[in-house]
Amino acid sequence: MALSKVAAVVVIILVGLAGFTGYYLGSTLNPRVETQTVIQYVQVPPPTTRTIIDMLGRNLTVPYVINRVLTTSPIEMQLVYMLAPDKLAGLSQVYNGAPTPGEPLKPLVPEFMKPLPVVAGWYGTQTGNFETFIGERPDIILDAQHSFDPSGKPDVETFQEKFGNITVVELNSTWADTVTGYTDAIRFVGDLLGVPDQAQRLINYYQDAMDYVNSITAQLNDSTKVRVYYAEGKDGLSTDPKGSQHTQLLSFCGAINVADVNLLPGYGMAIVSPEQILAWNPDIIIIGRGSQISLYKTVMSNTTWSSINAVMNHKVYVRPDNPFSWFDGPPGPMQILGMYWMVHTLYPAQTSGLDLSSNIKLFYSEFMHYNLNNTEVSDLLANPKS
Repeated sequence: MALSKVAAVVVIILVGLAGFTGYYLGSTLNPRVETQTVIQYVQVPPPTTRTIIDMLGRNLTVPYVINRVLTTSPIEMQLVYMLAPDKLAGLSQVYNGAPTPGEPLKPLVPEFMKPLPVVAGWYGTQTGNFETFIGERPDIILDAQHSFDPSGKPDVETFQEKFGNITVVELNSTWADTVTGYTDAIRFVGDLLGVPDQAQRLINYYQDAMDYVNSITAQLNDSTKVRVYYAEGKDGLSTDPKGSQHTQLLSFCGAINVADVNLLPGYGMAIVSPEQILAWNPDIIIIGRGSQISLYKTVMSNTTWSSINAVMNHKVYVRPDNPFSWFDGPPGPMQILGMYWMVHTLYPAQTSGLDLSSNIKLFYSEFMHYNLNNTEVSDLLANPKS
């Protein structure tokens, strides 16, 4: 009996120990106390580069944030100027803005854009300098192999070889071939430079301008279209015919280009004689590339021109060009604003309801980054004093 009691006590002790051990092990493996999770944040440096596909379909590596841009021609420069002027590292052309020959230059540009160096480029009769470009330390070079470029312009591969580790980004070679073809390039450059909203604002303005011009030209027929001569060069005896990139704005705005001359590639400017202009007898003369202020005075005062309808009716106009030309010279995105000016100049009666001044002020404020006053608008639109 005593032995049975001892056995019972031993069993109770063993069961108790087993229970305690199980509790201890269970508590250790599956603790019931609350635990605290500690999250350690590690700062990851931002990327320094990104991969893009340019408008020629090439995969390229560019800086993640592009801060300095140079362009090989004024056409692309104008686009960068409109979308992201603070990223433009240099100018492909000098500013216009001399009211009369000999007077100080007064370009209608914001103060922060005035000190920009002029690096020139490869366009028209100009040949750029690779060392000058590299010396400005651009993040990228923006280029387009335009169909109207001079024959000596380097191709894409040569540009990239010469510029070394500075990536050359290409726009579509035909983006500026027609005055209605800018949209894709505007959107691409806006995305490339991180300003898509500004690009969309320009596209909206552009579309409104095209819609307005189309609404006017839809009212015209061959008998109501005006006949225009585009006077270029120092003596006005150079011009470009219909189909030239230099006169595309005339055609889009409903003019009949009277110049029956050969279409010259690149810089254009076919030579004509005074007798040819007299025979064409245009209703309007637009004065463009060349010494346009002195040429205007010559056309209006020289007897060689005096019997032409445009001169007799005082319908000779100098294109606005401050700080860049609104029509040709070069044929680029400034012609978006030029649409309103050109169609109003050609067809003042049909466009009598157009608030040209407001459209000019809006464009300069949004895309030239300069607030025009009324006097400056008047000066832009005025012909030189005879």
